[in-house]
Formats: sequence, C-alpha cells, structure tokens
Amino acid sequence: MCESRVVLLKGSEKEVIMEDVIRIDVERDNLKLYGLLGEYKEVRGRIKQMNMKDHEIVVEEEI
Repeated sequence: MCESRVVLLKGSEKEVIMEDVIRIDVERDNLKLYGLLGEYKEVRGRIKQMNMKDHEIVVEEEI
C-alpha cells in the first residue's frame, strides 16, 4: 500500500499527527489530511519533507 505517517516537526522532536494518510490537500498554510478509513484532520503548517521509502511526511509547524 502507499499510506504514509504524517509527523509534526517541533524543533528537533517529531510528533505523529496521523497514521495511514492517503491524501493531503494543501491550501496555503493549512493541510487537510485524509486517512485510509475516512479519518480527517486539519493541521496548520507546511510540508518540509516527503520520504516515500519510509512512508513519512514531515510537516513544519507554522508560527
């Protein structure tokens, strides 16, 4: 499968925001995350890194 884990970068620490994300809509500094089973979450920030090998998307917190 091609689901990814989305993590929020706070300084040097990573906090998991959502697992099994299959879609991200980007609207300026707002990210809309959609999960495999219909979960939905919004987070303020920007995508800093997408690592497809490790299925991880890193979001940098907007200040």
